[in-house]
Amino acid sequence: MTKRPITAEDLTKFKFVGDPVVSPNKNKVAYVLTQVDKEKDGYYSSIYVTDLKGEGRQFTSHYSKETLVKDTSPKWSPDGSTLSFRSNRSGKNQVWLLHTDGGEAVQLTDVEQGIGDFVWSPDGKNLAVTIRGELKFSSDKEEEEKEEKSDVKVITRLRYKGDGVGIYNEDRTHVYLFNMETKSYTKITEGDHDFSQPCFTPDGKNVFYIGTKAEDKEWGYLPAIWKYNIASNKETLFFQGNGYLMAPSFSTDGKWLAVAGHNRGERSQGNANVLLFSVETGQLKNLTESFDYTLGNLVGADAKYDMAEPRLIWDSTNSHIYFIATIGGDCQLFKVNLEGDVSAALSPKVASITSYDIVSKDQAVLVLATPHSTGDLVTQDLTNVKNVKQLTAWNEELYNEVHLSTPEEFHYKSTDGQEIEGWIMKPSGYEEGKKYPMILQIHGGPATAYGNGLHHEMQVMTAKGYVVLYTNPRGSQGYGHDFVNAVIDDYGGMDYEDIMAGVDYALENYHYIDHDQLFVTGGSYGGYMTNVIVTRTDRFKAAVTQRCICNWHSFYGTSDIGFFFTEWQHGHADLWDDVEKLLKLSPLTYARNVKTPTLILHSEQDLRCPIEQGEQWYIALKRLGVETKFVRFPDENHDLSRSGKPKHRLERLDHLVGWFDDRRANQGDGSSGRSTPVT
Repeated sequence: MTKRPITAEDLTKFKFVGDPVVSPNKNKVAYVLTQVDKEKDGYYSSIYVTDLKGEGRQFTSHYSKETLVKDTSPKWSPDGSTLSFRSNRSGKNQVWLLHTDGGEAVQLTDVEQGIGDFVWSPDGKNLAVTIRGELKFSSDKEEEEKEEKSDVKVITRLRYKGDGVGIYNEDRTHVYLFNMETKSYTKITEGDHDFSQPCFTPDGKNVFYIGTKAEDKEWGYLPAIWKYNIASNKETLFFQGNGYLMAPSFSTDGKWLAVAGHNRGERSQGNANVLLFSVETGQLKNLTESFDYTLGNLVGADAKYDMAEPRLIWDSTNSHIYFIATIGGDCQLFKVNLEGDVSAALSPKVASITSYDIVSKDQAVLVLATPHSTGDLVTQDLTNVKNVKQLTAWNEELYNEVHLSTPEEFHYKSTDGQEIEGWIMKPSGYEEGKKYPMILQIHGGPATAYGNGLHHEMQVMTAKGYVVLYTNPRGSQGYGHDFVNAVIDDYGGMDYEDIMAGVDYALENYHYIDHDQLFVTGGSYGGYMTNVIVTRTDRFKAAVTQRCICNWHSFYGTSDIGFFFTEWQHGHADLWDDVEKLLKLSPLTYARNVKTPTLILHSEQDLRCPIEQGEQWYIALKRLGVETKFVRFPDENHDLSRSGKPKHRLERLDHLVGWFDDRRANQGDGSSGRSTPVT
């Protein structure tokens, strides 16, 4: 059967698998399935349960005319008789409970603000939950609504806003114990501080959680690990960190605590490690110090919706800890023993694990994404990498219908000899001997990576007849600590050389590229680099800059992370003492060099790269007579291309590809433009 080209609209047909959790008896897996609701213009999710043979059923289902219901975060009770999950079906996120033998889901919590984190106690009698602000119940809401409230926001904090959240109120997030029998709450943290990620010790006597009480926490956030003894109602400091801390996990014997993190301060994009603590002495050991890759999946893709939290999982003998790490364009499964010896756990390559759980020392359950799959649930034999059994195939019908281009991996040398990894995708319907236009894609971050996931946007471009080129220049994750940090204090330096050397390599080695038809786009850091490129060369016929940065000086005070990210990324550049340096790094300074027709795509609620950045770039280019257009997306944040409203995502793709199509259709004299920097 001849397959049709993939379309932008196919994005709404994808079904996304995520967050697998193996049952206590190791014979079932619960997971989340997220789908698009075109009518409500959003996403809804349900919990499914399957056995290890792939025979499963939908476990939760709830429809609301007003709300897009999201059932997420499945967690088995310790005895496996019930499954808890978080759901917004009653308005705010609450914890719900469902018996595995069937019946209706029961709402456990009824907190007006909703529930954040939640975890079972080992005996199944309590939950540890996080709640933002003082405890309020939904029944109290009607009385509060009778009171007239001001809509004026009074701000006193340095960290007062967050992308995707908005302006923070003055409330703090605290940890509570929720008694399953009495439905009562006991607050165990206090003060003007935030706490998260509660975790019970295996004996159930203590709760550990992460947060900081430091006076300067708003300037440099350095979380600590706290220990709360339930019997004595006493909190003690277990460990004061000097950097990122995440995903606490106890060995089953209670002797060890594993945490993902590092000790290089808040402002570091180097490797996150497996940190091991002795629960008795508090002694710390970095188990993966000699493993020069970071924990977690940093492979960016626009066709995934796996919201699983980072995980460290102990084996049954308490001798190994499993984790995933980004290696080039892959995300693979590894394990480390208590001596710090890291070994691969035989997960597939040319693939990306977005989340996972461990069945036994010989078997894991993975959500495995590839360039041709958004990610499905598989079992992986940890003694034989070739023994993979697919448990779900939610998008099989769509995959059988559409043509998907296969990325070709290549390596090349940058201008200083540094090896860089890249990929190239042929257009749909490729014919030998024909020439095709090429789009250069630049990823965000910069401390993320392109790799082996399904890039719907790029597939749409190939369906429109474009070659697509993408690379992982210096600053990308997956190539070691030094590589990811090489971009710091060198934005627009060797990262620019790496990217442009990739373009030159592609033009020299892939004969089917039309040298006169080159286009460029990128988002966030990729938007910044797109802006840099068009100030230095007009070899590209058109550019699309997305959620970009053009002015580091104004970014400092307008971005939710600007005041620390700017200093960290630019060699401690100060807002007052280093104005000249910040402006020298800003594409806005060189806007007079731009000749390339430029489309600007930006979300109005983007607090990470605020829309004022797009506004400044638009006014500058418009004032200078550059062919330009500014497309603003209301009610969207920095994550528009990955989780924005489906209609906006489709319209964004139409603008993006359409801008190139229009320039491609009007080739003029066919000149390839300058390939040397503009002075």
